[in-house]
Amino acid sequence: MDMMGRVGLVEISVLIAPDQKAWMDRMIQEGKIAIPPGGTLEKGSLYSMFIRLLLHNAMEEQKRQEALEAEDEDDDE
Repeated sequence: MDMMGRVGLVEISVLIAPDQKAWMDRMIQEGKIAIPPGGTLEKGSLYSMFIRLLLHNAMEEQKRQEALEAEDEDDDE
């Protein structure tokens, strides 16, 4: 996944709990949700990047799990 905006994106509404939004706001203020080097982004873009990264990591983990399961099936044969 290209995190620097070269991939077309779709817009969706996301609902999160108030404490989750407060946590994200705090992480952004403290600089713990990274801004690309030399760049400045609006807070909404940082939310978007963070959620896309979480989705990317989940997709990669799913691929890894599927590969492990396929490997186990090969070993059983």
